[in-house]
Amino acid sequence: MNWRKGTSVRAGGTRDAGNAVVETAILAPVFIAFLAGLLVAMRVSHGSAVVAQAAADAARHASIARTAHQAKDEASTSAMHTLRDRGLHCTPSVRLDLSGFNRPVGQPATVSARVTCTIQLSDVGLPGMPGARTVTKTHRSPIDPYRATR
Repeated sequence: MNWRKGTSVRAGGTRDAGNAVVETAILAPVFIAFLAGLLVAMRVSHGSAVVAQAAADAARHASIARTAHQAKDEASTSAMHTLRDRGLHCTPSVRLDLSGFNRPVGQPATVSARVTCTIQLSDVGLPGMPGARTVTKTHRSPIDPYRATR
């Protein structure tokens, strides 16, 4: 029985049945924004790890080369292969410090590889979120002190 005028409560029902629709309408955009932010964070984290691996591979390939020219070619190719194989589609910038090749054979020296890549986020993010993030990683590797120069 209904004791208030203007309210209709059926047997087993409640008067706040429409609140679920309102709660969903309020919480759905918050949940979608949370998921989009999570996807952006995951993509940046993955991209950062892949760029770090590309820098390590580039430095390693440069360090086992016999000449500075060969080191430059090997490092750039290695970085491109690592980025492509790991699914990171960007145009990287590979900068090398090959001054260690100027040291005489038998003396310890290192090479340094710095890889910069712009990770696209525009397909994942929401309005107001950044459309791209630039990641730069550097890695050093010792040059083989007993490398042959021929």
